[in-house]
Amino acid sequence: MPKYSIPVWQMIVSTFEKSEKPDGYVTIREIVERIQDLYPEEKVNKMTIRLQTIFHCVNHPGKKNDVSKRWERNPLFFSDGKGGFRLLTGNEKAKYKVR
Repeated sequence: MPKYSIPVWQMIVSTFEKSEKPDGYVTIREIVERIQDLYPEEKVNKMTIRLQTIFHCVNHPGKKNDVSKRWERNPLFFSDGKGGFRLLTGNEKAKYKVR
């Protein structure tokens, strides 16, 4: 039985989609706050959110620690290299072959 009603990466994506600036960069702290506001009943661990964000990011150096290589199977985010993340754009999705 899954721990959460939907995968954490989907929760993260929904925080961007419900944002006023879906293509803007946000920090992991902001992502955590948004998930806690949108999904209070899930009680998602902050480290889980952090790791899911990094592991689905196409250019974050921390992704190398994910042995399952989620960024290859399901690339979702782009990092500005300064702690900010955003959703991939349409052109980037094509480049990274997002389904």
